[in-house]
Amino acid sequence: MFLAAIDGTAPLAGRERDRIAVPPPPSTVRVVELPPAVSLTVDGDSQRYSARAPGVSRAQVTELRQGRVRVEQTLDLHGETVERGLAMLRELCVGAAGKRCVLVVHGKGLHSEHGAPLREAVLAELLGPLSGFVHALATAAPADGGEGATYIMLRGPK
Repeated sequence: MFLAAIDGTAPLAGRERDRIAVPPPPSTVRVVELPPAVSLTVDGDSQRYSARAPGVSRAQVTELRQGRVRVEQTLDLHGETVERGLAMLRELCVGAAGKRCVLVVHGKGLHSEHGAPLREAVLAELLGPLSGFVHALATAAPADGGEGATYIMLRGPK
């Protein structure tokens, strides 16, 4: 039926065809400016830790450390490489508009030869380049992962 329908037609010559300009696909790279870094006050030892931005009371950090602040989002980094885990953490901080408290599960490093590289990298990132997002942070309560997780109380919009 198809061959009968196109019987007697001839292909267009190369010069008679119209070229349609196809726009390039949009860039998948999103450029986001991080807020300026803030100097956080850090307390604790090598296992349990907390940090707070200027103006944050110790009572708020205590509530966070005890798990009394409702976690609104969880990021599980188990099995991720340090690079991929940090990229996911940055995405979480940038995209967590409207969230007050998030839980990042990074593990205790029990299956690593060199301690807890992901935990150390997450803390370094939160105390460094991502500190502008952080209101306070603390080691999670045992029910939420203990030393294998970190509560992050995010700053509200300014």
